[in-house]
Amino acid sequence: MSDDNPQDPAPIGLSRDALARGDVMALARARDGAGSAILSDEALLESRRRYVPDDYQGDDIWVFGYGSLIWKPELTFSEKTDALVHGFHRRFCMWTRIGRGSPDCPGLVLALDNGGSTKGVIFRIPAAIAPRELDILWRREMMADSYRPVWLNAKTQKGPIKALSFAIRRNRPVFAPRMSDEETAAIIHKAKGFVGPCKDYLQNTQKALIEAGIYDKQMAQLTRLVSGLEAKNKADNKT
Repeated sequence: MSDDNPQDPAPIGLSRDALARGDVMALARARDGAGSAILSDEALLESRRRYVPDDYQGDDIWVFGYGSLIWKPELTFSEKTDALVHGFHRRFCMWTRIGRGSPDCPGLVLALDNGGSTKGVIFRIPAAIAPRELDILWRREMMADSYRPVWLNAKTQKGPIKALSFAIRRNRPVFAPRMSDEETAAIIHKAKGFVGPCKDYLQNTQKALIEAGIYDKQMAQLTRLVSGLEAKNKADNKT
């Protein structure tokens, strides 16, 4: 199925309601085709329970956002603050043939990869609603089982905080090895899926990082390269 196929679904976005109703997972399964790797509701619930049980009685849970969670968390939270984590860095290292790409034209999305450090935003979820909120989060991040949940030690102005986040599973076919910025930008510029264009994902994330006072050299470079490709396409279309 190509990106220009008129039967492709219109972008629906990752709204909280669409996630809660299962609309996103249903579209993902349809896009994934026969033998879909999208997890069942039961498998997702079992996975979430390994980290936060249904009868959770502990402290409030913090979630570390490094990509689209920063600008579109779709979570009920009581507080958010900037944070720095060590041991992982933000990178376009995950192929997507569903939300921000297609089987014929895969896109790339961000994940935490091994090494380095990352600045992002952490969100505080009250303990009383943590299982419910994490079910929403799991339907968003874990439906293809391409991430692995990780507990991180986040440095904040409030002191160290334990936070939950999602790192790439390097042993999955979705793992994208490092490539040049030019190659990455060309993929991001071209791909789109039922959630929307891959370039919007990049541009919205970069805007959110800037608004949060976070400078990421590679994100800035990729944004410049993709903007250049857009400008070139517009110029070519005029000739």
